[in-house]
Amino acid sequence: MVEKKPLTRFGEFEFLKALAIIGLPLIHVMEQAIDYGFATPGLKSVGYGIIGLCIFGPSVFMICMGFGIGGGKLSAAAIRRNGIQFLLIGAILNLLRWLLPGIVQHLAIGSKLIEDVDACFMSDIYYFVGLFFLFYSVLKKWKVTSYQLLLISIITLTINNMLTPVMQKFVTNSTAAAIIGNIIYVDKYSAFPLLSWAIFPTVGIILGEILKKNTDEFHEVFMKRMMGFSIVFFGAFVFFLWNYKIDVLKVLVSPNNDYITDLPNVMMLIAVAGFLLGITYYLCKAIGHTGFMAYMLKISTFIIPFYLLQWIITSWIFYGMMIAGAPKACFGVVPYIICVVGITAICIYVASHHGMKIMKMLTKITSFKNKPKKGGKHVEK
Repeated sequence: MVEKKPLTRFGEFEFLKALAIIGLPLIHVMEQAIDYGFATPGLKSVGYGIIGLCIFGPSVFMICMGFGIGGGKLSAAAIRRNGIQFLLIGAILNLLRWLLPGIVQHLAIGSKLIEDVDACFMSDIYYFVGLFFLFYSVLKKWKVTSYQLLLISIITLTINNMLTPVMQKFVTNSTAAAIIGNIIYVDKYSAFPLLSWAIFPTVGIILGEILKKNTDEFHEVFMKRMMGFSIVFFGAFVFFLWNYKIDVLKVLVSPNNDYITDLPNVMMLIAVAGFLLGITYYLCKAIGHTGFMAYMLKISTFIIPFYLLQWIITSWIFYGMMIAGAPKACFGVVPYIICVVGITAICIYVASHHGMKIMKMLTKITSFKNKPKKGGKHVEK
């Protein structure tokens, strides 16, 4: 019997990227319900456990994102253009999910608009990706290698950790905190500061450079060894923390930042990501030729439409509840499940059937390519 070949060579990275995106409504609906005070005590009792899942998803997603550009032939200029486009996509998203519903709410019930304006500047995944691409494009132009980039990202992680107390003490203006939080951690809204998150796509870039230039046999051996190393490393780290009476969960979620701040936290998450990539590699060997895998590859291809839509729908749901004067603690487990299933289904359908159209539209809006003059040809420099 001839073994069927997988639909793509590096399915584990595409599969995990798609899985991380599909799981976002599960997290974001819960976050919004709790943040706006609509969650019932029953929903809160499971809420923080569900939100805790996001300590794994973003780091895995960023490693997979870095893998996509690792070992590729993109020039520094092309990476810079991509970075600008992602920043603009992030701005478009924030306009649709924060500012527009904020204006509607302000007109309807007279709420203050400043928080919605500040939210447009706050750190988010697309702002991070855009800033990282700009950062990476400069270093690539200077001929910095991926391993040198790894050392630089460790240094920036340490700098972020040192500057966090200073930022929290002196940056008191909410707008300034939202803007600076894209680079250095300031408060809980600094979700993806560049200095602390750069290490994850950097690890992905290194994996891309290693795996893309080698054979499938090397790929399997590498994944097997990486999975084993990740298990041993994570276990050794847990024993070390336990031996010194340090709370493992606090290190895993980071004591200073709801997302990423310190090196021990990063090392544990990279170990978890390495194990997940290894497990998923063997999973993809078994299902890599199936229709289900083809569907996951499609979602992975259109993660931008999926991400934009799930945030817009989620945000408008809770702005709508505030405008309608919904009572506090009215959003229970059943409405939560209905919202998560409904949003996920809508986003999967739209991304699967209209993802390419949305991508083309976003590219057209965020591209700064000069149009060719009438009668002449456009030559990109």
